Amino acid sequence: MEHKERPELLTILCILTFIGSGTSMLVNGFLFLIFDQVREVFEQQGSYQFMGSEIDLSFLANISSWFFLWMGMAQFISLSGAFQMFQLKKRGFHLYAIAQIILLIIPKLFIPSLPFPFLEMMISAVFVLLYYKNRQFMS
Repeated sequence: MEHKERPELLTILCILTFIGSGTSMLVNGFLFLIFDQVREVFEQQGSYQFMGSEIDLSFLANISSWFFLWMGMAQFISLSGAFQMFQLKKRGFHLYAIAQIILLIIPKLFIPSLPFPFLEMMISAVFVLLYYKNRQFMS
């Protein structure tokens, strides 16, 4: 059996995905577990000061904790896909791409008032495109 060498770009993409999706998965899982307490704080405060700007967080009072579970599961799928691509398995690309689509849809289902996720869509598109260009090294 021939040993394939992983391209540097693919390694960098996977590491960035491990960091981003891994962190998001953990944070979303944690928020799912403690969201009732977080909601109480948001309901009491109503807004939050950050770097001199006031941020209205009242919309969080109406979100279901299931939002965080679904986001965490989608991040897990994304992480699984990246891990498989790190191992040069082509099916990881499909998992990753599907997870990115799901991650763009879930927020609109749970928080319809959110604006169109243009930045998130562009970042996802760039990563999917770069992963796609590396599929030739996967089996």
